[in-house]
Amino acid sequence: MTDRQYDLPSYLVQHSHGVPKLTDLEEAKLEQMRAAQWETKDVLSGVMKRFGAPIRYAFAYGSGVYKQAGYGGASKPMIDVIFAVSHPDHWHALNISQNRSHYSFMGTLGSNAVTFVQEKLGAGVYYNPFVEIDGVMIKYGVVSIDTLSSDLLNWDTLYLAGRMHKPTLTLRRDPLMRITKQVNLTHAVRAALLMLPKNFTSEELFQTIASLSFSGDFRMKIGGENPQKVQNIVEAQMPLFKSRYGSIIEGLSNLEYIGQDLLQQDMSPTARAAMVRKMPNNFYDGLVKQGRKSGIRLPPGLGAEAVNTERLVTVDNISGLATKAIETIVARPALTQSIKGILSSGLTKSFAYMYSKNSKYRSANEQK
Repeated sequence: MTDRQYDLPSYLVQHSHGVPKLTDLEEAKLEQMRAAQWETKDVLSGVMKRFGAPIRYAFAYGSGVYKQAGYGGASKPMIDVIFAVSHPDHWHALNISQNRSHYSFMGTLGSNAVTFVQEKLGAGVYYNPFVEIDGVMIKYGVVSIDTLSSDLLNWDTLYLAGRMHKPTLTLRRDPLMRITKQVNLTHAVRAALLMLPKNFTSEELFQTIASLSFSGDFRMKIGGENPQKVQNIVEAQMPLFKSRYGSIIEGLSNLEYIGQDLLQQDMSPTARAAMVRKMPNNFYDGLVKQGRKSGIRLPPGLGAEAVNTERLVTVDNISGLATKAIETIVARPALTQSIKGILSSGLTKSFAYMYSKNSKYRSANEQK
């Protein structure tokens, strides 16, 4: 399959469809969330000043930043932060020298060993969890900015790209990331459209988008994650999702609002096939593989893309094929990244983290 140019969503150029304004209640909630964001950003900006190693781009995500439905306020969750850096080996060398206590026994082996584990195992992220700085408990992950950019554009693992489908809090900006983030969000909408019917609600769209990174994640099957996590995220963060995706929806010619919270997509084979051809190669290849497994005749070769996409989008179970293609991308990196956590975190912190996740799983089941 030939490399495709990632087209910038047309919302960067023109507006084609109107997006309904937020309701008064949603506006009020959004303002509250924005205020909380600024408070969290101010706190984390102070935390970041404690790192002498250069950080090119950074963001925070998860329940430590954005509230999720179904959780009480008794305990304050650990804040997840990602540091994207230009040269991981150099970064870890400086950070081990300054913050040796953040690392497990891997820190003793030096920056070369840490970087090897980071880049050769899992999804290219090295986490240091349960790090307390100025009274703030964080789990920070270090990733090469090239690895992060590639995942956003190409969906290599969907590990960080999937997390960035949900609301995130940017702590340090980078010009390159502005474009790659938008491309990733557009990919997410298009993948969701393959899994949805002609008409659907905005809540159904955002739940489908939020579920992408959990598809194929073994933790959802063994009690490592709250089974209601996707629903909890979208329910509590709906105004943020609408704000995040509004201009993207507005810029897609095959999607439009037909009511306050009702959307309609163009189900014609031509439009849907064209949409698939704008998706990452990794997703397209997985879709073709799943199609062949289900008995669809799809010719090989660089010139077969048009024929294959038109055949794929007309089958009844295209939603299932798309879901399996996503699961295939997510499954292995999610597993190996979790195994890598034993090395990067050490046994004590790893078990503490797994216990915390399992507690949320059990708590969710008790509320059913």
